[in-house]
Amino acid sequence: MIEKLRVSGAGKIEGIVEFTDGLNIIQGRSNTGKTWILKCIYYLFSSDTRPYSPLTGYTDIEGVFMTKRYGRIKISRKLDEETVMVIADNEEILDGEYATNYKKEGQKYLNDLWLRIIGLDETIKVPSNARYARERISWTNIASVFFADENEIDKSDSIVIEDSRYETPLIASLYFLLTGDYKEGIAEIPKKEVANARKQGVLDYIEEQVGSLTQKRVRYIMQLEELTGMDIEKEMRDLTDHIQDVQQEINDLIEENAAIVRQMAEYQQEDANCKVLLDRYETLISQYKADLQRLDFISKGEKVVKGLPANGVCPFCGGEIHAEEDDSYVEAINAEIRRIASELTVIAATEKNVREEQEEIKRSIEELHIRRNEVNRVLDEKNREIQNYRTGLERFRDYTTIQNGISFVNEQLEVLGKKKISELQKQKNPPLYHAKDEFHEEVGNSFDLLLNSILKECNYRSVGYASWDFKRFDILMDGVPKSEDQGKGYRSFLNSVVALMLYDYFNRDGVYIKPGILMIDTPLLGFDENEDGFEGETIKNGLYQYFINHQGDGQVIIVDNLNVIPDIDFAAKGINVITYHKDEKNGHVYGFMPSWRKDLPKEKV
Repeated sequence: MIEKLRVSGAGKIEGIVEFTDGLNIIQGRSNTGKTWILKCIYYLFSSDTRPYSPLTGYTDIEGVFMTKRYGRIKISRKLDEETVMVIADNEEILDGEYATNYKKEGQKYLNDLWLRIIGLDETIKVPSNARYARERISWTNIASVFFADENEIDKSDSIVIEDSRYETPLIASLYFLLTGDYKEGIAEIPKKEVANARKQGVLDYIEEQVGSLTQKRVRYIMQLEELTGMDIEKEMRDLTDHIQDVQQEINDLIEENAAIVRQMAEYQQEDANCKVLLDRYETLISQYKADLQRLDFISKGEKVVKGLPANGVCPFCGGEIHAEEDDSYVEAINAEIRRIASELTVIAATEKNVREEQEEIKRSIEELHIRRNEVNRVLDEKNREIQNYRTGLERFRDYTTIQNGISFVNEQLEVLGKKKISELQKQKNPPLYHAKDEFHEEVGNSFDLLLNSILKECNYRSVGYASWDFKRFDILMDGVPKSEDQGKGYRSFLNSVVALMLYDYFNRDGVYIKPGILMIDTPLLGFDENEDGFEGETIKNGLYQYFINHQGDGQVIIVDNLNVIPDIDFAAKGINVITYHKDEKNGHVYGFMPSWRKDLPKEKV
């Protein structure tokens, strides 16, 4: 049940309503926001219909609900938003944001939460048409049956079925609440053209599979024929011996290959060492040649200088110069040249030896390359040979597998044959689903008895008989629809009786899930038109006395105008009464949204 409803907005006085279990009566003058209270509750049930105009300035709606399964749950929703915020006392309910519809995936959904609250722990999909198409059960749709809106209360048609296009899932949902039966396991009956297309698709698939399996069976049989007359065990032993011999040869070749690789690595290292020595010798020879050129230059220079005439006069003073005899370097240069020549001779001989050694190493490496290529070629041959032996061995080993494969293929062909026969035979579908007929069969004449009991207790007419028309899903009086009898007040009263009947019936013992709530807005709308068939205060008193006497195991919220409410001391009977006025005199409450009417411009006198 709902404990408290609160609306608020920036700069607005909060509107707060507190409820109790059992009967709650909200009475007041016209245009004091009474209807908005019920619409706000329905909005928190996940309705997508705005409960009031945003011109009021009230933007936030909050409801506190006391539930039997999870204790207290607070649901808050902003006007025109498709999400709510949930805060629960019970840890089984996750706090946070819930979506009011299923447009986005991966979210928590308010509809699922309400279904859990009333007792459903799994997603139930009820039939949505006669062919058993399915749709998710909706708490909003269920709650609409137990919410007689002011705009619907005087309807000539059924107040239960708002749109005949959606009557099947609605009645199927009500049937589920009564019985727990939602025709689980019955697959959707396809339309004839869809069924034929599906059948043809299945037959085409069967033919394709039969063709594939037949080819496979032929291959199996041909393989078996190749093995006919052979000693399978002897063949397998011979192949095994061949495999072992070839494997040993492969192992020897692998070892030889590894030895070649090691030897090549050693030769390559020696070749690298030779290259280093030759580079050093070339550098040393270049250095010696440079020294010889330098010494030759000095020697020639000395010869040139000695051939020049002597100068005995000083260029500055003109005096006589006594030239001293210079030392000769020719002998020293010649000695150095002889030494370098000797060194070059030794180096040249050593370089020749190293180059010869390097050539021998390269020939050895080339020979190893040739041998390694030969080993690899033989290895490839041996690997192909051993693979052929293994393939042959597997072929013999598959002898039993092939036999089993043929048996399996035959079994599959038999299954497909039966499936084809089944598809060609006319399929017997379950009978079409008729929600109203199912509901009628379950309820019988119980609705008739309950309607007449309510009317009698409400002091309505001394004669006449009420019955339930399951085709219209509405009340009949003496077999006549209410649209063909009297006017607005008459229809409002009978529709209120229908709402009471449904509330009483769905809250009796033995019902699978009890909704436990009833909301009626202006149950006697138009009653003051003094239509025929009403007996004044007797009808008013009778209806409200029935509200008092049959609150049931749930919560009943009635909204009505002050001028229609009968003169009954509700407080003395323990009834929660909320009264709204258009003033604040004598402690009066100024409407559900106090700031709304107060903020309107005052009329000039």
